[in-house]
Amino acid sequence: MSWMSRCGSARTAPLLVAILVGAPSVASACAVCTAGRDEENAFAFLMTTLFMSLMPLLAIGTLIFVLWRRIQKLEAEREDAPAPVTTGRQKAP
Repeated sequence: MSWMSRCGSARTAPLLVAILVGAPSVASACAVCTAGRDEENAFAFLMTTLFMSLMPLLAIGTLIFVLWRRIQKLEAEREDAPAPVTTGRQKAP
């Protein structure tokens, strides 16, 4: 079943496109149109931008720190581990 037959007819597509294109202007749905109108909105947009910019950096930094600590712990355990016991038997050449 094609898209056109599901939506009704070929006349439905232009109407659907017109609604989708006109919807933001009807709803006044521009995220930054009100940013310059008052201080509170400008501050909120600034804080949101900073938050979204710093979160990935914080996540990557945390991952690197956790891995670094784990490597240090494994190296310390390897240094503290007792030396392997040898039995005195050797393989013949």
